[in-house]
Amino acid sequence: MPLLLKLPVCEPSLAASVETNPKRLKEWLAALPMANPLLAGRQMCDALAACNRVKINADERTKLLDEYCATLEPLSVELAVVYRVPGLPLKEQAQAAALLARRLCMELADGYKIALVDRLDKRLSFGNNKIVPVLIQKILAQYYGLSQLCYRVYSPMPEGVWLEAHKLFRYAVEAHLIDQVASDTNSPSVARTYKYILLLALAEPQRFAGIELDKVLEIVESYASYAHFQPVSQLGSSAGFFLVSLDEDKPPQYVGARSMEGYLGGGVLLDTSELVRQLHKSLAALEAKASLAKDRAKVLMWIEILRRVSRQWTIAAKRTFQRIASHTSVDVCLGLRAAVLCVNDGRSLLQPENLLDEDAVLGAIEELPITHWTVLNESPGGYAVVAENSQVERVRAGEIVALRAQGHESWMIASVRWLQQMDQQHLEIGLQIMTVRASAVLFRPTISVKDGGYQPALLLPEIPALKQAPMLAAPKGSYTHLRELSVLTADGEMLIRAGKLVEQQMGYDLFEYTI
Repeated sequence: MPLLLKLPVCEPSLAASVETNPKRLKEWLAALPMANPLLAGRQMCDALAACNRVKINADERTKLLDEYCATLEPLSVELAVVYRVPGLPLKEQAQAAALLARRLCMELADGYKIALVDRLDKRLSFGNNKIVPVLIQKILAQYYGLSQLCYRVYSPMPEGVWLEAHKLFRYAVEAHLIDQVASDTNSPSVARTYKYILLLALAEPQRFAGIELDKVLEIVESYASYAHFQPVSQLGSSAGFFLVSLDEDKPPQYVGARSMEGYLGGGVLLDTSELVRQLHKSLAALEAKASLAKDRAKVLMWIEILRRVSRQWTIAAKRTFQRIASHTSVDVCLGLRAAVLCVNDGRSLLQPENLLDEDAVLGAIEELPITHWTVLNESPGGYAVVAENSQVERVRAGEIVALRAQGHESWMIASVRWLQQMDQQHLEIGLQIMTVRASAVLFRPTISVKDGGYQPALLLPEIPALKQAPMLAAPKGSYTHLRELSVLTADGEMLIRAGKLVEQQMGYDLFEYTI
């Protein structure tokens, strides 16, 4: 089957401006103003775009592209410093850095695609069987970097990238090049790089905050070798099998209960059952050592991320309720502290002054930090909402928010489950409702190494019908199993003991408790 890829249109008028000598190009790249990554990136991107639009011998083009690639690695790190921020929407400079990094990845991938197509056109050329898988891997490596960038800033993958990645994989399989790499490179094989892209997408990275995504990438690259490709005809149990549609521009999909009998599409299955077994072994080892760890909070975060990724690679999350399109307006307050104030009608909490750390005091405020959003769709379990020109860098995945319909007084408590920045103005977030009647409280451990003050938290009531125990949503790092806590409520003080950890997100710990 011929490999048909989308390539840039040739523009012969640019030939005079393109440097085709690898040595001189290397010198020019070394002289780029790296102290100003945006300026250096624009200059490099313009030069690379021109190079991709003129006729150059395939071998010479590959040497030029390798020089660009070597310079892009440190430049990407500098650009990431600009766009890797705590929340969304991005500031103008961060948006510019992210878009520039994205364009550089796309241009470099285009360059290697041109070199690959030129090589394939010379079928009798000596050495093709060695260089072709290397070029395919280099293109997929750029797509892997591009996917990381898109997930980092919660933007969708560019149109056509998934389809081209599938085409490259399919060609490599049919040409028996899937596991070949050049003997002089430490790069992973075509199959392994392709698995990186698939597994990262299946982990649903838009549900993770930045520091958590670093751990997800580490898991992907450490465990990808345990994932295996299977023909569609060999579908086993539904858990751990994902359909990769090689003729469609979309990521892999969980197979679930669907039958593959009579499937006529060009697809392959990704089997993650062995991968998940290895993850469970690592998880058990970590859990056994957690109580003895010096930095227990980091170990607990690592355990929680392993659990979340393992669930995604076993049985993908399924929506419990159907979403209904809507266009109503809602008020949102971002963050746990703001949510506590909302639940308490913006008033200060009951608090004995001699017990409180000055930084933890929640005093009365005249105006809550309310932002206005529009509901896109809703269900009994949550909402998808969108805002235009919202405050920059305020929204984070795994954050608690207070939510209410405009014109109403009562606040619901929800968690930010996913983010997506569609363009420079519009930000979409998915909210899962945690409770419709939380209580604002202050808490602190009764026994602590540091004599810390009270901190704000939310009590979530017991729901007998759902067999849901009462829970406490507290700042991240608050949870320790069986820890005794003093809780100040509107009715006075009570002592509780922490029970099972329900979830740990970037913005909070949610755990059961007993009085």
